Amino acid sequence: MAIQHLFYRMYHLGLRLAAMLLPIPEPHVFHGDKAIEQWLAYLEAQKCKRILLVSDPGVLALNLHAQLKEQLLANHIEVVTFSDLSANPSIEQIEQGVRCYQANQCDTLLAIGGGSAMDCAKLIAARIARPKKSLRQMRGLFKVLRTLPPVYGVPTTAGTGSEVTVAAVVSDTERRIKFAVNDLCLMPKGVLFLPELTTGLPPGLTASTGIDALTHALEAYIGINATAYTRDKSEKAVALILDALPRAYHHPDDLGARTDMLWAAMFAGQAFTRTSVGYVHAIAHQLGAVYGLGHGLANALVLRPILDFYGDRIDAQMKRLAKHSLGEHSTAAELCDRIYALLDELAIPHCITDLKAEDISLIARQALAEAHPDYPVPCFMTQQELETVLRSLLPNNEPDS
Repeated sequence: MAIQHLFYRMYHLGLRLAAMLLPIPEPHVFHGDKAIEQWLAYLEAQKCKRILLVSDPGVLALNLHAQLKEQLLANHIEVVTFSDLSANPSIEQIEQGVRCYQANQCDTLLAIGGGSAMDCAKLIAARIARPKKSLRQMRGLFKVLRTLPPVYGVPTTAGTGSEVTVAAVVSDTERRIKFAVNDLCLMPKGVLFLPELTTGLPPGLTASTGIDALTHALEAYIGINATAYTRDKSEKAVALILDALPRAYHHPDDLGARTDMLWAAMFAGQAFTRTSVGYVHAIAHQLGAVYGLGHGLANALVLRPILDFYGDRIDAQMKRLAKHSLGEHSTAAELCDRIYALLDELAIPHCITDLKAEDISLIARQALAEAHPDYPVPCFMTQQELETVLRSLLPNNEPDS
């Protein structure tokens, strides 16, 4: 096992060097009062003629896409809508999107929604660029290596950061797993920050997506591949989230809080796209694949027990982060307490209602397979330790209120 862990660390060093040397692109961020106007001018310069609008049924039911669609049509850009996707988009749903894009001769993709819409649009674009390569063949690092059709994102949640990452996650329902496709070309061309679109989020979704962003920032920060750049982004994200997320949760129409959360999600996305994530995500992806749990909620459920497992092994990183997010003389323990208090304030449960004891071994094995060797975790977990974490989340372990 020691030799295997040494190999993982050598692999992580290679990833660190690659992240430092590779020119990770940055999308253009359209924000402020003129965001839509500036974006439309950009599309005109790009000679965009027909957009595939990728969104989920919930966003369409709330009519959050209406304003953008009207303005696109007014600017002589046709809009084709694709919304046949779930909270965890599947391979078949991506393929349906590919067929829709091709049948309507689209030239651009616009994702409006959360991570599911963003990832779906990016993977449709990847399949368009690589028509002879399946999504399963693109799994892992640098398997696309093509110029994609332009992808733009309008986040209606403030959590996934997918609008500024080089990764996209898909569910393989046949094999009951989720996997990621990672490539520089998956970075969207641009992102529009329209905080007014996030005010209609239900409190539970505001909470879970906000904790998703917090998890990105934390895992990027405590992982061994953190750099000065990613630490700065994570510090900004955590400070914003601890302040703005409770305000957005309790006062949904607070545009200042909503704007801060959009920036926080972006900063966290910029951090983890260069450092990757860790065991929280590895477990959360399996919970999504097996039980259909939304990704943000799955992260929120797993975050507390994983931080407890790390314990004092991440004290140095957490103390430094506490200094930037809570105050000069704050401790690692105080930051953990603040995070746990936030989880309770947001009504994040202490257990997973759907979790079954008989599934724990499989979930743990699949989570370890995802994490190793790709995730530069601060320390390694064994199968038994990961199963113990999952058992602590069984429904009968819900603490007394």
